[in-house]
Amino acid sequence: MATVKFIIQSKKPNSVIYARFSVGVNQVFKRKTRETVNPENWNSKKGSIIQRTALNKDNLQKQNELISTLNKLETFILEQYRKRTDTEIINGEWLEEIITAYYSGGRKFEQLDFIENYLEHYKTEILPFRKYKGKPITQRTKQKHLTIIEKFQDFLKTEKKRLKVSDYNIAVGNRFVTFLRGQYLNDNTVGKYLKYTKTIFKDAKLENIQVNEQLNEIKGFTTETPTPYLKIEELKRIQKLLIVNERLEQTRDWLIIGCYTGQRASDLFRMTPEKIININGKEFINLSQKKTKNPVLVPIHDEVKKILDKRKGSFPPQYSTNLESSKTIFNENLKKICKLAGIDRQEYGRVYDEVNKHYVFGNFPMHDLVSSHICRRTFATMYYSKIPTAIIMSVTGHKTETEFLGYIGIDNNTLSEQMYSYWEKLDSKQDKNDLQIKNVN
Repeated sequence: MATVKFIIQSKKPNSVIYARFSVGVNQVFKRKTRETVNPENWNSKKGSIIQRTALNKDNLQKQNELISTLNKLETFILEQYRKRTDTEIINGEWLEEIITAYYSGGRKFEQLDFIENYLEHYKTEILPFRKYKGKPITQRTKQKHLTIIEKFQDFLKTEKKRLKVSDYNIAVGNRFVTFLRGQYLNDNTVGKYLKYTKTIFKDAKLENIQVNEQLNEIKGFTTETPTPYLKIEELKRIQKLLIVNERLEQTRDWLIIGCYTGQRASDLFRMTPEKIININGKEFINLSQKKTKNPVLVPIHDEVKKILDKRKGSFPPQYSTNLESSKTIFNENLKKICKLAGIDRQEYGRVYDEVNKHYVFGNFPMHDLVSSHICRRTFATMYYSKIPTAIIMSVTGHKTETEFLGYIGIDNNTLSEQMYSYWEKLDSKQDKNDLQIKNVN
């Protein structure tokens, strides 16, 4: 029969109280508790506090609290022993873990039942070792997880009770969505964050933590993304614009290179003469895209060649050694150039509200919406239906045609409408062939 007895091993005024746990012959273990007592107030035979009545109010309260703590600790140790699993080894280390668990709110696996504890555990014990298709996930993906965890931890502070992992159901997921929207995040970001939470909580099963049966029903979502891009005539207007400011000239050159290479800013600003290679007499920019790791060979368009020739074979100077700083400067200058070029048609998109510190969606002049991403989207849109989609995708790095069409804002209705233009071309070609045959006859 398992028993717990408390003992002291010192005659000092503040002697540490030990828990002596016995489960049989030669199975007696002893570890410190966090309690102390004056030996004068200790009954060594009974292993308990001598209950005195002639005490002032404060000392009487301290005596009763210590008695209550020891009684609860004894009950906790015996309860954990009864609940032990077949794989648990009962020894001094086990007793020390149980005593620590009593003071910290439960054993480690029980504490992980609570979402805030599990998320901290996930950050240090699961996330660093996650893999995708057999390879460690990228630092960018890790950072996404950490951002979502931070958002969820902020969300937990708004809940009325302490939530367990098993509480994360559709209703809680919906409240998380409402919380995120209250932070003025766009719906695609909100949907992505919701999707990732399912991935994070699913891994709780690996720790034998109970998850909610509705977890698989919590799904991310996407909404139609604003797809502003420069029209060909607008791009030509920018190219012809008289610019005397060196920084704006630098920005215009990067914009033209971006619109004729179809690359993200993270790849655009990594272009150097060393990345130019010659294949069968034709020049290409050889890149490994930073975001996707996709290798791409980007043909050098005549407009790009003009800029390289103007700069004696070099790309425009970099704004900064820091990519985010370069993007910020580039975006600010892009807005100035487009405004100078009179590109003010109204388009749906988002602008940053400097006063309230969040993005606002609506219809705005095009020059307020431009950013580095417009380069890639302009390239894709400019050549769509003129060059086979597969060839455009080989440059932009899109993996599927569906992904590509969504990126440039082409839906099934647009595709159906384009059928007429192809029919007209085919009919026109057929009429021309018939005419040639008739003339020959």
